[in-house]
Amino acid sequence: MSLLYVPVMGAKKGEFTALTNLAAGISEKVMPVFELPAQKPDARLFEKSILRTATSAGKAWPGRQAFLDISKWKPNARTESGIHVLEYAFSVFRSNGVPVQPVVGYDRWDDPLYVQAHKNIRTSVQVTPCIRIDREAVQDDMPDVEYFSERMNEIMEALNVGPKNCYILLDFGNVSTVAVPDLMGDVERAVGVLRGLGFGTVIVAGGSMPAVVNAAVNKTNSEGCIPRIEMLAWKAIFSASKDTSLIFGDYLIRNPDAIEGVIAPDANAKIRYTINNQYFIVRGHSKRLETLTSQHKRLCATLVASAHYMHTTPPFSWGDAEILNCGLGLREVREATSMIAIDSNHHVSAVVAEIFEHQRTVVSSPSASAGLSV
Repeated sequence: MSLLYVPVMGAKKGEFTALTNLAAGISEKVMPVFELPAQKPDARLFEKSILRTATSAGKAWPGRQAFLDISKWKPNARTESGIHVLEYAFSVFRSNGVPVQPVVGYDRWDDPLYVQAHKNIRTSVQVTPCIRIDREAVQDDMPDVEYFSERMNEIMEALNVGPKNCYILLDFGNVSTVAVPDLMGDVERAVGVLRGLGFGTVIVAGGSMPAVVNAAVNKTNSEGCIPRIEMLAWKAIFSASKDTSLIFGDYLIRNPDAIEGVIAPDANAKIRYTINNQYFIVRGHSKRLETLTSQHKRLCATLVASAHYMHTTPPFSWGDAEILNCGLGLREVREATSMIAIDSNHHVSAVVAEIFEHQRTVVSSPSASAGLSV
């Protein structure tokens, strides 16, 4: 597997549909982080819901590598049978044909039930865990290299793995208001510390999509672009380092801090179309004023007529074909979840192409070739 891209995504219907419809050449370069969706506060029975999610994952991503995280749950969460949620989810994802690797939350490691769940998984199955380190740990813990090293060693000793047998996920979360140089500085300092401790593959993830569409495009029934800070930072760092072990990650077309399960009667119709270094947002208006179906048709036609739509034959991706057909009136997109699937499918395809092209350009440039020959 030649890993290029790690999208952090909810293990949900829209995202699964996006993965189902990826071209094989794209899928083989992607290793998603499946975040187990949070349950309602009053829920007491979890196993059927987790099993349904795992079954859907098995249909969308059969036989392909992925990471599994329970960051939306309490670290000590257990099912109605008393099994730790991570252990149960790990088991049913695997039994449904998805060879998931567990994500270890650096900030959750103090919980003894969480630690024991990881030990149990490590004892029963040969895994390559991914240690997820958030921005607070990067900024607060990493500068104290001795403390950070001791904590990382504690995690690895408990899991009986070494730094070469782990993935690292540097998760910067919402970077929509972060300056690119500031993010680059945090990433470069963190990677420097991790390399010094012997870690190999490091995934750097962040998300630039605002929590609400108003923050991206102020007026209804209009269009606009917003920068993808995480991609700009990764490209600049790769251009300087040519480090192919520094893997790009993001949150697809969602905001990293998006709250799940909120009913939004005035949600706007919208398309979040990924272009080079940016998102092109095509915004409609409240679904209470006009159905999403009719708005989606008009928004798709607007996108196809714009300079940003990728006109290729055959269509650039399944998502692009759906947008084209919707704009022509050949297909109806009735629900927001369906548009999430379309946007996400295009996003994954576009990001893989963008990373591949950037790496090819940088590595094949005369200056890079001179550097590599030294």
